[in-house]
Amino acid sequence: MKVFISHKNADSLQALLLKKAFENEGVSAYLDVLDSSINGGGQALTEHIKGQLNQCTDIIVLMSEATKYSWWVPFEIGMSAQNDMPTASYLKEDVVLPSYLSYWPRLRTINDVSTYVSVRKKTERTLNEQYSNFEFSSFSSRRKIETPIFYENLKRELR
Repeated sequence: MKVFISHKNADSLQALLLKKAFENEGVSAYLDVLDSSINGGGQALTEHIKGQLNQCTDIIVLMSEATKYSWWVPFEIGMSAQNDMPTASYLKEDVVLPSYLSYWPRLRTINDVSTYVSVRKKTERTLNEQYSNFEFSSFSSRRKIETPIFYENLKRELR
């Protein structure tokens, strides 16, 4: 598992705390504020972000009032949704989520990261057991089954 942390630059400190929380759970995380290979903008930046997203299995969207003014966060969400990538919002504060984000589970505290990782791994193990004699035609076809189950399990645990 590798998590892409999507955020607005104004929330970089909280994004770093999220990254550390995932690493404490044994999960690597990509965070662009630590990426010295980002140069320029436009097509090069777009391709870089797409490449990093494609190397990750999950995306956590750090939501705050500042996120409303981001151009990149919606792009990253769209890219991940297109690939049925497990997605969750991390609410930095009491922020009203846009309706298109209400479907995904919401992490409200740093401690919820542990729950996220635990449920994610358990869901993956369960799917491996249930489909041990089945060969998925692609990673994408597996995600179409696994991701909704993960959402249901995680939402139940976060209540």
